[in-house]
Amino acid sequence: MQLMISNSMRRGLRAILALGRTGPAIGLGLCLALALTACAAGPWPGFPAPRPDEPRWPPPPEVARIAYVTEVRSHQDLFEVASRLGWLGGMIFGQPESTLVRPYALALHPAGGLLVADPGRQCVHYYDWNRRRYIALGQGGQDTESVLPSPVGVAALADGRILVCDSRLGRIEAFDADGNALGEFGAGADLARPAGIAVSQSAGDDGAQVYVADVTGHRIAVFDAAGKLVRSIGERGAGPGQFNFPTHITVMADGRLAITDSLNFRVQMMEPDATFVRQIGSLGSSPGRFSKPKGVAADASGRVMVVEGLYDRLQVFSPVGELLLDLGMPGSDAGQFWLPAGICIDRDAGRIFIADTYNSRVQVFEMIGAEVSHE
Repeated sequence: MQLMISNSMRRGLRAILALGRTGPAIGLGLCLALALTACAAGPWPGFPAPRPDEPRWPPPPEVARIAYVTEVRSHQDLFEVASRLGWLGGMIFGQPESTLVRPYALALHPAGGLLVADPGRQCVHYYDWNRRRYIALGQGGQDTESVLPSPVGVAALADGRILVCDSRLGRIEAFDADGNALGEFGAGADLARPAGIAVSQSAGDDGAQVYVADVTGHRIAVFDAAGKLVRSIGERGAGPGQFNFPTHITVMADGRLAITDSLNFRVQMMEPDATFVRQIGSLGSSPGRFSKPKGVAADASGRVMVVEGLYDRLQVFSPVGELLLDLGMPGSDAGQFWLPAGICIDRDAGRIFIADTYNSRVQVFEMIGAEVSHE
């Protein structure tokens, strides 16, 4: 069992020790209580099952296909650290540094855990639920600046490396699974403004490819696992295979690409060799259309899910681009959003994670129903 200690917790411990100098019994008791609380935590139990009283979509009398599960605002929502002393931790430690500020992009780590690119906190949060630990990638110390001033994209390779697109730096930074900086990935690629990033299903093999949406370069840059630029897909335009500020990207289970072509108000689907397949959506405010398309992801059955940022909803499309379901509305309750952005899907569990950016949280949903495949 690993105890997660952030800078704010260290400051709190110093405060407890200082209290102990004036009141040894009180200080010792608080230290022992903190230690016992951390040690009492067992293996992570996983996400709860959807509750029948929580929102489901579509609503009755139709058969529900997606159910709300929970929300994540900090590591405490996952690990229940210091649950017995939550009131004391808040009083002494202040807001935990693992608290989300402006979550923007999401990814799952192959070793287990959720990665959240948070430009508001200037770091990538790594909630490692298998080892019950929290790591802030790129976050500066008390006297040092963050090495990630604007992280807006995140992905992970099968070997554990974590790749972060920083739009202000205009490059991709690499970290190991323990949060140690490994330096620039793809040096010399001349990226204009990297944002969305995705890794091919063969990640970790010699044939692995990393796809990066270069927003103002109006292209998709393709790298091998070593960071060598292999090729570039697209140019500026509105035709098939052309882009106008591409922002998010995902690799589907069958290897095809789904790319948010933001100012063409569509999602383009392409073969791995960049052959155009189809577009999903067009400009508009009604379901099935986009005004501000953001994150894109696909489940194990090839259904494509797209976050509509302006109208605060998630739209679900069939593998051939037919609208199946839309959910969400403006607000801060369960299943409501405020300018949401990124999305990722645990295809094995059928679980959906959405970065509810200006509500400072990640909402978790689960696909349910007889027609949902969790293969």
